[in-house]
Amino acid sequence: MLDCWQPVLGLSEGENERAVEQGYKAWHAYESSIRKRARDVLDMLERENRLGIVMLARPYHHDPGLNHGILEELQKRGYPVFSQNTLPFDEDLLDRLFGEEVRAGIISHPLDISDVWKTATAASSNMKVWAAKFTARHPNLVALEISSFKCGHDAPVYTVVERIIEQSGTPYFCFKDLDENKPANSIKIRVETIDYFLKRYSDDLPRRKQVDSEIRTQLCQYERWLRESHGLPDLEHPDCARGEIPATAGRAPCPECTTGGSQVPA
Repeated sequence: MLDCWQPVLGLSEGENERAVEQGYKAWHAYESSIRKRARDVLDMLERENRLGIVMLARPYHHDPGLNHGILEELQKRGYPVFSQNTLPFDEDLLDRLFGEEVRAGIISHPLDISDVWKTATAASSNMKVWAAKFTARHPNLVALEISSFKCGHDAPVYTVVERIIEQSGTPYFCFKDLDENKPANSIKIRVETIDYFLKRYSDDLPRRKQVDSEIRTQLCQYERWLRESHGLPDLEHPDCARGEIPATAGRAPCPECTTGGSQVPA
């Protein structure tokens, strides 16, 4: 930058350095504000049992000329769209989504992707893989993967991303090689189809959350009972701070575990 602008603006090295520092400062402040907004929207989706869409794509796909208006059309239908690069990094949220895997030693950190992707060839590809893990673990998010021009960097992670999403039962949609033809009509039909599916999926969201809560409750209770019945020490349980064993084993159920689900028999 100094070589380019010094002859034009008469900049000194110190002025150029300060300008670069201010540029980075503004960039980090912008990303921080976007991540805060993303967390606010995510919390709203949880409260209202609604769905949001995570765009798994490259930074240039924020351009409506390159994404063909897909994101705008989905937003018009009531689905907030998150960028893979600005998902929230709040510690409580990352612990909720990745904490069990960190404590089990599967990954070293919530941002670690070495469990699914060991070939770190490009930063954007790494971010796409991590965002896929984030989406797969959050019940109010679904995945939309976009790629253009037979992108060589995207191709190696296609299967990885799809496997991460689908193994969790999370809806996954994709527009790959988006610019091979003039896709205006086919895109419109795809967006309408996605909207129809997500409406049906959204209707079932509260029931799935209740089932998941009941399963976690029963597993927590059963683990506690097994440990006590075999004389094993209790463990700090992420879903239950006090962790009593089931009432059927002779003690009252843990208040943290009792969410209305049935008790696990001894």
